[in-house]
Amino acid sequence: MARFEPNHSSLDYNTLKDAVVVLSGGASGIGAAIVRLLHGHGAKIVFGDLDTAKAEAVVASTSPSSVHFVMTDVTSYTDIVDLFRFALSKYGRVDHAIANAGLIEQPGWFDPRLGIEGVAHKPTTKTSEVNFNGVLYFANIACTYLAHKNQAAEKNSKSLTLLSSVAGFKETPGLFVYQGSKHAVMGLLRALRLYVPEAYPGIRINAVLPSMTLTGMVEGIKDGWMSADLPVNKPEDVATALVGLCVAGPGTDPIWYDEEEAEGVKKMSSAGGMDWDHPLETGVNGRGIFIMGGNCYDIEEGLDRTEELWLGKKVSGWLQKGQQNLGNGTHWLKEK
Repeated sequence: MARFEPNHSSLDYNTLKDAVVVLSGGASGIGAAIVRLLHGHGAKIVFGDLDTAKAEAVVASTSPSSVHFVMTDVTSYTDIVDLFRFALSKYGRVDHAIANAGLIEQPGWFDPRLGIEGVAHKPTTKTSEVNFNGVLYFANIACTYLAHKNQAAEKNSKSLTLLSSVAGFKETPGLFVYQGSKHAVMGLLRALRLYVPEAYPGIRINAVLPSMTLTGMVEGIKDGWMSADLPVNKPEDVATALVGLCVAGPGTDPIWYDEEEAEGVKKMSSAGGMDWDHPLETGVNGRGIFIMGGNCYDIEEGLDRTEELWLGKKVSGWLQKGQQNLGNGTHWLKEK
């Protein structure tokens, strides 16, 4: 299996000094850990959140001269534009963007107690609005701002990173809307990872999928999980992976292969359009980094390379030809 090592010697964190990073959801949990880690590397950070008190505490604990809070509702497209606009007006560029804001499941969906009368009332869609619409808005805006006056297009030095979840690939009973939204983030990654490098040269895109992480979201399951002696992430573990992806551009080699756990996967051919074999040339792009117990595992390369095993050679071959026919996806929408 492919692994990502955020502490690999080839990653130069000095490149984050004075880099401009825009982040959604930086007031608490994983987001606050990202802000503090980036600040420690000398980055300029502009983050959006709704929790003013916690956000201002993060700014006060770092540096008001290089860490900036902008009140942002990620379900508002205009708010996210304003977030990026602030960064551009303040620093003249955006180097990295991290879509981190998220919301846990809200009650009201698939409740057998509702009955005929109760189910007539639409439940809240806030979770999907934050977890997918917010990420979709953020990614769309980020690509344009990252590409704006990009003098390093050939270096693939800029990055966009999306926060998904273990629920983005593993069934999670009870998290109906949350799981659907986190799967949608992975769908967005797959739709963008071939498209973005061509449409917006110089930008890499990846996603991070944390397992159980000690934040306010997991209070209801934390005790049972820990009593089962299962691996747990600290917010700093996830932040380390997210920040590591920012600096994992061409010339770096943080991907390694655990042959003991999954022998021979790297020898299988890619069934899709991704080039997993030349990371030194492309940098880390198109990967979904699952994090458990602070360890980072890429789920995308193994899923791609083993497609013939779980789908069958014939059907996988048809799919591969179909994907080649589709190209990078620039021809879906016809110009009027």
